[in-house]
Amino acid sequence: MGFLKSLFLKPNNLFSFTHTTFIEVKDKTAGMLLGYDFNDSQKDTLKTGILMLMKLNFHSIKIIGNLLKAERTIGKVNKGEFYISNVAVYPEFRGIGLGNELMLNTEKIARSTKNKSMSLDVEIENKGAIKVYKKLGYRIIGDIKILELRKTFKFYRMIKEL
Repeated sequence: MGFLKSLFLKPNNLFSFTHTTFIEVKDKTAGMLLGYDFNDSQKDTLKTGILMLMKLNFHSIKIIGNLLKAERTIGKVNKGEFYISNVAVYPEFRGIGLGNELMLNTEKIARSTKNKSMSLDVEIENKGAIKVYKKLGYRIIGDIKILELRKTFKFYRMIKEL
């Protein structure tokens, strides 16, 4: 079983089905959104870390430093905030508003649980996604750089007040 699939199938971790919303078109899965708020982040981060360590083999231990560094920056959730970890729409379903629908539905969930804002991290090169997020009312509040194995990953942190 794949690493992410095994995390998805277990409750109470940040990659779990419990934090995932799917959207369907004609009984076919067309996309998904993975997100959680500060309270879920506090509750599930430790279990996520333990599950990840259990899945890593001995040779992968050297990447733990990079994972810990990334966890302190990418995916950081503040009190009163709902964090969108991943949004994906299958290519054949793109361009018909499903990503927007997932985002707006998640906003309703975030408001109903008394969150004051929503946040996400997006790769700086992903101009299409940045444009969509701006149209939905998100604004860039900072940037993040992570150096991993001779490559630098650059992200914008974007936020939307609810």
